[in-house]
Amino acid sequence: MNFKNASSKQLLLVETALRNGDSKPLESMIDLFKEEGSPLIEPAINEGNSIITFIYQGDSSTENVTVFFCTAPDEDGLENSMMRKLHDTNIWFKSFEMPSKLRTTYLFSVNDLLIPFTSYSDVIEKIDDYITDPFNKKTYTLRSSPEEFRVSVLELPDAPKQPWNIPRRGVEKGKTKMYQYRSDVLETDHYISVYTPPNYDENGKPCNVLLLFDGWSYYNFAEITTVFDNLSHVNRIPPYVVVMHTNENQNIRDFELPCNQSFQKFLTLELMPWVHKKFNISDSPEETVVAGSCFGGIAAAYAALKAPQRFGKVISQSGSFWWPGKGQDIAEDFLIGNYEQSVKLSIQFSIEIGSLETASLDYDPITAHRKFRDTLLNKGYKVDYEEYIGGHDMVCWRGTFINRLLSFHPKK
Repeated sequence: MNFKNASSKQLLLVETALRNGDSKPLESMIDLFKEEGSPLIEPAINEGNSIITFIYQGDSSTENVTVFFCTAPDEDGLENSMMRKLHDTNIWFKSFEMPSKLRTTYLFSVNDLLIPFTSYSDVIEKIDDYITDPFNKKTYTLRSSPEEFRVSVLELPDAPKQPWNIPRRGVEKGKTKMYQYRSDVLETDHYISVYTPPNYDENGKPCNVLLLFDGWSYYNFAEITTVFDNLSHVNRIPPYVVVMHTNENQNIRDFELPCNQSFQKFLTLELMPWVHKKFNISDSPEETVVAGSCFGGIAAAYAALKAPQRFGKVISQSGSFWWPGKGQDIAEDFLIGNYEQSVKLSIQFSIEIGSLETASLDYDPITAHRKFRDTLLNKGYKVDYEEYIGGHDMVCWRGTFINRLLSFHPKK
Protein backbone atom coordinates (compact mmCIF):
# COMPACT_ATOMS: atom_id res chain seq x y z
CA MET A 1 0.00 0.00 0.00
CA ASN A 2 1.36 3.42 -0.94
CA PHE A 3 1.21 6.13 1.70
CA LYS A 4 0.68 9.69 0.57
CA ASN A 5 3.90 11.69 0.22
CA ALA A 6 4.15 14.60 2.63
CA SER A 7 6.43 17.43 3.75
CA SER A 8 7.94 17.79 7.20
CA LYS A 9 7.93 21.32 8.62
CA GLN A 10 10.91 20.50 10.82
CA LEU A 11 12.95 19.09 7.94
CA LEU A 12 12.06 22.13 5.84
CA LEU A 13 13.48 24.40 8.55
CA VAL A 14 16.63 22.27 8.78
CA GLU A 15 17.05 22.31 5.00
CA THR A 16 16.55 26.07 4.85
CA ALA A 17 19.22 26.53 7.55
CA LEU A 18 21.64 24.31 5.61
CA ARG A 19 21.15 26.36 2.46
CA ASN A 20 22.06 29.40 4.54
CA GLY A 21 25.22 27.73 5.79
CA ASP A 22 23.90 26.86 9.27
CA SER A 23 24.33 23.17 10.23
CA LYS A 24 23.41 23.50 13.92
CA PRO A 25 19.67 22.65 13.50
CA LEU A 26 20.67 19.43 11.70
CA GLU A 27 23.19 18.53 14.39
CA SER A 28 20.57 19.12 17.08
CA MET A 29 18.04 16.94 15.22
CA ILE A 30 20.53 14.07 14.84
CA ASP A 31 21.44 14.31 18.54
CA LEU A 32 17.74 14.14 19.38
CA PHE A 33 17.28 11.05 17.22
CA LYS A 34 20.27 9.37 18.88
CA GLU A 35 18.79 10.06 22.30
CA GLU A 36 15.05 9.56 21.76
CA GLY A 37 14.88 7.47 18.59
CA SER A 38 13.12 7.93 15.28
CA PRO A 39 11.15 8.41 13.08
CA LEU A 40 10.08 12.02 13.40
CA ILE A 41 6.34 12.37 14.08
CA GLU A 42 4.49 15.64 13.41
CA PRO A 43 0.77 16.50 13.28
CA ALA A 44 -0.92 16.58 9.87
CA ILE A 45 -3.54 19.03 8.65
CA ASN A 46 -5.92 16.14 8.04
CA GLU A 47 -7.51 15.09 11.32
CA GLY A 48 -6.60 11.56 12.34
CA ASN A 49 -3.32 11.57 10.41
CA SER A 50 0.33 12.28 11.23
CA ILE A 51 3.39 13.23 9.18
CA ILE A 52 6.10 10.61 9.60
CA THR A 53 9.67 11.30 8.49
CA PHE A 54 12.24 8.52 8.25
CA ILE A 55 15.91 9.49 8.52
CA TYR A 56 19.03 7.57 7.51
CA GLN A 57 22.60 8.76 8.07
CA GLY A 58 24.68 7.45 5.18
CA ASP A 59 28.28 7.97 4.09
CA SER A 60 30.18 8.69 0.89
CA SER A 61 29.32 5.25 -0.50
CA THR A 62 25.54 5.69 -0.07
CA GLU A 63 23.86 6.01 -3.48
CA ASN A 64 20.22 5.46 -2.52
CA VAL A 65 18.01 4.45 0.42
CA THR A 66 14.46 3.04 0.31
CA VAL A 67 11.88 2.46 3.04
CA PHE A 68 10.28 -0.98 2.91
CA PHE A 69 7.11 -1.59 4.92
CA CYS A 70 6.74 -5.17 6.07
CA THR A 71 3.49 -5.96 4.34
CA ALA A 72 2.54 -6.88 0.76
CA PRO A 73 4.75 -5.28 -1.90
CA ASP A 74 3.30 -2.49 -3.98
CA GLU A 75 2.55 -2.83 -7.66
CA ASP A 76 3.75 0.74 -8.24
CA GLY A 77 7.41 -0.16 -7.83
CA LEU A 78 9.96 1.46 -5.54
CA GLU A 79 9.63 5.10 -6.56
CA ASN A 80 7.31 6.02 -3.70
CA SER A 81 9.66 4.38 -1.19
CA MET A 82 12.87 6.18 -2.14
CA MET A 83 14.43 8.70 0.22
CA ARG A 84 16.06 11.86 -0.99
CA LYS A 85 19.26 13.50 0.17
CA LEU A 86 19.04 16.43 2.56
CA HIS A 87 20.84 19.27 0.76
CA ASP A 88 24.59 18.63 0.58
CA THR A 89 24.80 16.19 3.51
CA ASN A 90 24.94 12.44 4.11
CA ILE A 91 21.42 12.50 5.56
CA TRP A 92 18.60 10.83 3.62
CA PHE A 93 14.90 11.28 4.44
CA LYS A 94 11.37 10.45 3.35
CA SER A 95 8.09 11.81 4.69
CA PHE A 96 4.65 10.19 4.52
CA GLU A 97 1.18 11.07 5.76
CA MET A 98 -0.13 8.12 7.78
CA PRO A 99 -3.14 7.26 9.96
CA SER A 100 -2.35 8.17 13.57
CA LYS A 101 -3.71 4.78 14.71
CA LEU A 102 -1.14 2.90 12.64
CA ARG A 103 1.16 0.24 14.04
CA THR A 104 3.46 -1.51 11.55
CA THR A 105 7.03 -2.61 10.87
CA TYR A 106 9.58 -1.44 8.33
CA LEU A 107 13.15 -1.79 7.08
CA PHE A 108 15.67 0.23 5.06
CA SER A 109 17.40 -0.91 1.89
CA VAL A 110 20.71 0.87 1.29
CA ASN A 111 22.18 0.96 -2.23
CA ASP A 112 19.24 -1.02 -3.53
CA LEU A 113 19.51 -2.34 -7.09
CA LEU A 114 16.04 -0.80 -7.62
CA ILE A 115 14.77 -3.79 -9.55
CA PRO A 116 10.95 -3.82 -9.30
CA PHE A 117 9.35 -6.78 -7.54
CA THR A 118 7.64 -9.22 -9.89
CA SER A 119 6.31 -11.55 -7.18
CA TYR A 120 6.20 -11.88 -3.43
CA SER A 121 9.02 -14.42 -3.64
CA ASP A 122 11.22 -11.54 -4.86
CA VAL A 123 10.56 -9.80 -1.55
CA ILE A 124 11.47 -12.88 0.48
CA GLU A 125 14.71 -13.30 -1.46
CA LYS A 126 15.80 -9.70 -0.90
CA ILE A 127 14.60 -9.11 2.65
CA ASP A 128 17.73 -10.50 4.33
CA ASP A 129 19.71 -7.66 2.75
CA TYR A 130 17.56 -5.00 4.40
CA ILE A 131 18.44 -3.37 7.71
CA THR A 132 16.61 -1.93 10.68
CA ASP A 133 16.44 1.82 11.24
CA PRO A 134 19.65 2.61 13.20
CA PHE A 135 17.92 5.47 15.02
CA ASN A 136 14.82 3.46 16.02
CA LYS A 137 15.20 1.66 19.35
CA LYS A 138 11.98 -0.31 18.90
CA THR A 139 12.64 -3.56 17.08
CA TYR A 140 10.90 -6.90 16.79
CA THR A 141 12.32 -10.33 15.95
CA LEU A 142 10.65 -11.63 12.82
CA ARG A 143 12.75 -14.79 12.68
CA SER A 144 15.11 -16.34 15.21
CA SER A 145 16.70 -19.14 13.21
CA PRO A 146 18.85 -20.08 11.46
CA GLU A 147 19.93 -16.44 11.81
CA GLU A 148 18.10 -13.79 13.80
CA PHE A 149 16.24 -11.29 11.66
CA ARG A 150 14.75 -8.12 13.14
CA VAL A 151 12.50 -5.34 11.87
CA SER A 152 11.90 -1.79 13.11
CA VAL A 153 8.56 -1.01 14.76
CA LEU A 154 6.50 2.08 14.00
CA GLU A 155 3.81 2.90 16.58
CA LEU A 156 1.96 6.16 16.01
CA PRO A 157 0.41 8.20 18.83
CA ASP A 158 -3.10 6.75 18.63
CA ALA A 159 -2.18 3.13 17.90
CA PRO A 160 -4.40 0.85 20.02
CA LYS A 161 -2.89 0.03 23.39
CA GLN A 162 -1.94 -3.58 24.12
CA PRO A 163 -2.32 -3.84 27.91
CA TRP A 164 -3.21 -7.53 28.07
CA ASN A 165 0.22 -8.58 26.73
CA ILE A 166 2.06 -7.05 29.69
CA PRO A 167 2.70 -9.08 32.88
CA ARG A 168 0.88 -7.64 35.90
CA ARG A 169 1.67 -7.76 39.58
CA GLY A 170 -0.48 -10.11 41.59
CA VAL A 171 -1.58 -12.14 38.58
CA GLU A 172 -1.09 -15.87 39.06
CA LYS A 173 0.68 -17.50 36.15
CA GLY A 174 -0.20 -20.69 34.35
CA LYS A 175 2.35 -23.35 33.46
CA THR A 176 3.78 -24.23 30.05
CA LYS A 177 5.38 -27.53 29.05
CA MET A 178 7.16 -28.22 25.78
CA TYR A 179 6.99 -31.45 23.79
CA GLN A 180 8.30 -32.84 20.53
CA TYR A 181 5.82 -34.96 18.59
CA ARG A 182 6.67 -37.19 15.65
CA SER A 183 3.76 -37.57 13.26
CA ASP A 184 3.31 -40.96 11.62
CA VAL A 185 0.82 -39.44 9.18
CA LEU A 186 3.11 -36.65 7.98
CA GLU A 187 6.49 -38.17 8.87
CA THR A 188 7.60 -34.80 10.24
CA ASP A 189 8.40 -33.47 13.71
CA HIS A 190 6.16 -30.99 15.50
CA TYR A 191 6.97 -28.78 18.47
CA ILE A 192 4.10 -28.50 20.92
CA SER A 193 3.95 -26.16 23.92
CA VAL A 194 0.94 -26.61 26.18
CA TYR A 195 -0.20 -23.92 28.58
CA THR A 196 -2.42 -24.85 31.51
CA PRO A 197 -4.20 -22.06 33.40
CA PRO A 198 -3.67 -21.10 37.05
CA ASN A 199 -5.43 -23.55 39.40
CA TYR A 200 -5.60 -26.14 36.62
CA ASP A 201 -7.26 -29.29 37.96
CA GLU A 202 -6.73 -32.46 35.97
CA ASN A 203 -9.72 -34.01 37.73
CA GLY A 204 -12.02 -30.98 37.66
CA LYS A 205 -14.26 -29.51 35.00
CA PRO A 206 -12.67 -29.93 31.55
CA CYS A 207 -11.07 -26.73 30.26
CA ASN A 208 -11.80 -24.94 27.03
CA VAL A 209 -9.02 -25.57 24.52
CA LEU A 210 -7.29 -23.36 21.95
CA LEU A 211 -5.13 -24.90 19.22
CA LEU A 212 -2.80 -22.16 17.96
CA PHE A 213 -0.61 -22.50 14.86
CA ASP A 214 2.78 -20.76 14.70
CA GLY A 215 2.80 -21.20 18.45
CA TRP A 216 6.50 -20.34 18.82
CA SER A 217 5.88 -16.84 17.42
CA TYR A 218 2.80 -16.24 19.56
CA TYR A 219 4.60 -17.49 22.68
CA ASN A 220 7.72 -15.39 22.18
CA PHE A 221 6.42 -12.24 20.49
CA ALA A 222 2.74 -12.01 21.43
CA GLU A 223 3.21 -13.08 25.08
CA ILE A 224 0.16 -15.26 24.52
CA THR A 225 0.40 -17.05 27.87
CA THR A 226 0.50 -13.66 29.63
CA VAL A 227 -2.67 -12.72 27.74
CA PHE A 228 -4.46 -15.79 29.10
CA ASP A 229 -3.10 -15.20 32.62
CA ASN A 230 -4.40 -11.62 32.62
CA LEU A 231 -7.80 -12.42 31.12
CA SER A 232 -8.29 -15.35 33.51
CA HIS A 233 -7.34 -13.18 36.49
CA VAL A 234 -10.27 -10.83 35.84
CA ASN A 235 -12.60 -13.72 34.99
CA ARG A 236 -13.03 -12.42 31.45
CA ILE A 237 -12.67 -15.89 29.92
CA PRO A 238 -13.17 -19.46 31.16
CA PRO A 239 -10.06 -21.56 31.91
CA TYR A 240 -8.23 -22.45 28.69
CA VAL A 241 -5.61 -25.03 27.85
CA VAL A 242 -3.59 -23.50 24.99
CA VAL A 243 -1.89 -25.88 22.56
CA MET A 244 0.82 -23.97 20.69
CA HIS A 245 1.86 -25.87 17.57
CA THR A 246 5.01 -25.12 15.54
CA ASN A 247 6.06 -26.91 12.36
CA GLU A 248 9.49 -28.44 11.92
CA ASN A 249 10.78 -25.57 9.77
CA GLN A 250 9.55 -22.76 7.51
CA ASN A 251 9.44 -24.80 4.30
CA ILE A 252 7.48 -27.61 5.96
CA ARG A 253 5.16 -25.02 7.50
CA ASP A 254 4.42 -23.53 4.09
CA PHE A 255 3.56 -26.99 2.77
CA GLU A 256 1.62 -28.43 5.73
CA LEU A 257 -0.55 -25.51 6.84
CA PRO A 258 -2.54 -24.33 3.79
CA CYS A 259 -5.45 -26.72 3.15
CA ASN A 260 -3.40 -29.90 3.51
CA GLN A 261 -5.54 -33.00 4.01
CA SER A 262 -2.65 -34.97 5.52
CA PHE A 263 -2.06 -32.21 8.06
CA GLN A 264 -5.77 -32.29 8.83
CA LYS A 265 -5.51 -36.03 9.54
CA PHE A 266 -2.56 -35.32 11.82
CA LEU A 267 -4.70 -32.87 13.81
CA THR A 268 -7.73 -35.11 14.20
CA LEU A 269 -6.12 -38.56 14.41
CA GLU A 270 -2.89 -37.78 16.26
CA LEU A 271 -2.46 -34.35 17.87
CA MET A 272 -5.86 -33.68 19.43
CA PRO A 273 -6.32 -37.24 20.78
CA TRP A 274 -2.82 -36.96 22.29
CA VAL A 275 -3.69 -33.61 23.92
CA HIS A 276 -7.00 -35.00 25.17
CA LYS A 277 -5.24 -37.97 26.76
CA LYS A 278 -2.61 -35.86 28.53
CA PHE A 279 -4.73 -32.86 29.58
CA ASN A 280 -8.18 -32.25 31.00
CA ILE A 281 -9.79 -30.54 28.01
CA SER A 282 -13.34 -30.37 26.71
CA ASP A 283 -14.31 -32.51 23.74
CA SER A 284 -17.10 -30.10 22.82
CA PRO A 285 -16.54 -28.17 19.56
CA GLU A 286 -18.29 -25.18 21.18
CA GLU A 287 -15.44 -25.03 23.68
CA THR A 288 -12.67 -25.66 21.16
CA VAL A 289 -11.00 -22.82 19.22
CA VAL A 290 -8.54 -23.30 16.38
CA ALA A 291 -6.51 -20.21 15.51
CA GLY A 292 -3.62 -18.83 13.52
CA SER A 293 -2.27 -16.07 11.31
CA CYS A 294 -1.25 -16.04 7.63
CA PHE A 295 -1.06 -19.72 6.57
CA GLY A 296 -2.10 -20.53 10.13
CA GLY A 297 -5.33 -18.60 9.59
CA ILE A 298 -6.34 -20.57 6.51
CA ALA A 299 -5.25 -23.78 8.26
CA ALA A 300 -7.60 -22.97 11.13
CA ALA A 301 -10.57 -22.38 8.84
CA TYR A 302 -9.78 -25.55 6.88
CA ALA A 303 -9.48 -27.60 10.08
CA ALA A 304 -12.96 -26.54 11.18
CA LEU A 305 -14.41 -27.22 7.73
CA LYS A 306 -13.04 -30.77 7.73
CA ALA A 307 -13.63 -31.53 11.41
CA PRO A 308 -16.52 -29.43 12.75
CA GLN A 309 -17.15 -32.13 15.35
CA ARG A 310 -13.78 -31.17 16.90
CA PHE A 311 -13.29 -27.47 16.09
CA GLY A 312 -16.32 -25.24 16.57
CA LYS A 313 -14.67 -21.80 16.63
CA VAL A 314 -12.11 -20.24 14.30
CA ILE A 315 -9.79 -17.27 14.82
CA SER A 316 -8.00 -16.07 11.70
CA GLN A 317 -5.56 -13.15 11.71
CA SER A 318 -4.71 -12.12 8.14
CA GLY A 319 -5.41 -15.64 6.95
CA SER A 320 -4.16 -16.54 3.47
CA PHE A 321 -7.63 -16.94 1.97
CA TRP A 322 -6.21 -15.93 -1.42
CA TRP A 323 -4.35 -19.29 -1.49
CA PRO A 324 -3.11 -20.81 -3.77
CA GLY A 325 -2.91 -17.60 -5.84
CA LYS A 326 -3.22 -17.08 -9.56
CA GLY A 327 -2.09 -19.50 -12.24
CA GLN A 328 -1.86 -22.59 -10.00
CA ASP A 329 -3.17 -26.10 -10.59
CA ILE A 330 -5.45 -25.76 -7.56
CA ALA A 331 -8.58 -23.62 -7.94
CA GLU A 332 -8.15 -19.97 -6.97
CA ASP A 333 -9.66 -19.05 -3.57
CA PHE A 334 -9.74 -22.78 -2.83
CA LEU A 335 -11.00 -22.58 0.76
CA ILE A 336 -13.68 -20.00 -0.04
CA GLY A 337 -15.01 -22.25 -2.77
CA ASN A 338 -15.08 -25.21 -0.38
CA TYR A 339 -17.16 -23.30 2.15
CA GLU A 340 -19.44 -22.07 -0.62
CA GLN A 341 -20.14 -25.63 -1.76
CA SER A 342 -20.45 -27.11 1.74
CA VAL A 343 -23.60 -27.31 3.81
CA LYS A 344 -23.67 -24.86 6.72
CA LEU A 345 -21.75 -26.24 9.68
CA SER A 346 -21.86 -25.38 13.39
CA ILE A 347 -18.82 -23.11 13.31
CA GLN A 348 -18.35 -19.57 14.60
CA PHE A 349 -15.73 -17.24 13.11
CA SER A 350 -13.65 -14.28 14.25
CA ILE A 351 -11.65 -12.91 11.32
CA GLU A 352 -9.43 -9.87 10.76
CA ILE A 353 -7.22 -8.33 8.08
CA GLY A 354 -4.91 -5.29 8.08
CA SER A 355 -5.75 -2.15 6.12
CA LEU A 356 -2.27 -2.21 4.53
CA GLU A 357 -2.78 -5.68 3.07
CA THR A 358 -4.07 -4.40 -0.24
CA ALA A 359 -3.62 -5.98 -3.66
CA SER A 360 -0.06 -7.02 -4.40
CA LEU A 361 1.72 -8.65 -7.28
CA ASP A 362 0.42 -12.17 -6.63
CA TYR A 363 -2.84 -11.79 -4.74
CA ASP A 364 -5.37 -9.48 -3.10
CA PRO A 365 -5.69 -10.30 0.62
CA ILE A 366 -8.41 -7.78 1.55
CA THR A 367 -10.64 -8.71 -1.39
CA ALA A 368 -10.22 -12.39 -0.50
CA HIS A 369 -11.16 -11.67 3.12
CA ARG A 370 -14.27 -9.75 2.17
CA LYS A 371 -15.27 -12.51 -0.23
CA PHE A 372 -14.82 -15.14 2.48
CA ARG A 373 -16.74 -13.01 4.99
CA ASP A 374 -19.63 -12.51 2.57
CA THR A 375 -19.65 -16.21 1.66
CA LEU A 376 -19.93 -17.15 5.33
CA LEU A 377 -22.64 -14.58 6.06
CA ASN A 378 -24.65 -15.68 3.03
CA LYS A 379 -24.48 -19.26 4.32
CA GLY A 380 -25.78 -18.11 7.71
CA TYR A 381 -22.59 -18.33 9.76
CA LYS A 382 -21.96 -16.07 12.73
CA VAL A 383 -18.93 -13.95 11.79
CA ASP A 384 -17.03 -11.35 13.81
CA TYR A 385 -14.99 -9.35 11.25
CA GLU A 386 -12.55 -6.45 11.56
CA GLU A 387 -10.18 -4.52 9.32
CA TYR A 388 -7.61 -3.04 11.68
CA ILE A 389 -5.21 -0.21 10.79
CA GLY A 390 -1.92 -1.98 10.14
CA GLY A 391 -0.20 -4.60 8.05
CA HIS A 392 0.67 -8.29 8.01
CA ASP A 393 2.41 -7.99 11.36
CA MET A 394 2.63 -9.83 14.66
CA VAL A 395 3.05 -6.39 16.25
CA CYS A 396 -0.61 -5.88 15.34
CA TRP A 397 -1.86 -9.44 15.86
CA ARG A 398 -0.50 -9.63 19.42
CA GLY A 399 -3.02 -6.97 20.44
CA THR A 400 -5.95 -7.73 18.16
CA PHE A 401 -5.91 -11.42 19.15
CA ILE A 402 -7.65 -10.39 22.37
CA ASN A 403 -10.52 -8.85 20.36
CA ARG A 404 -10.88 -12.05 18.38
CA LEU A 405 -10.91 -14.27 21.46
CA LEU A 406 -13.31 -12.07 23.42
CA SER A 407 -15.79 -12.12 20.54
CA PHE A 408 -16.50 -15.69 21.65
CA HIS A 409 -16.97 -14.54 25.26
CA PRO A 410 -19.11 -11.38 25.20
CA LYS A 411 -19.76 -9.63 28.50
CA LYS A 412 -23.03 -10.72 30.07
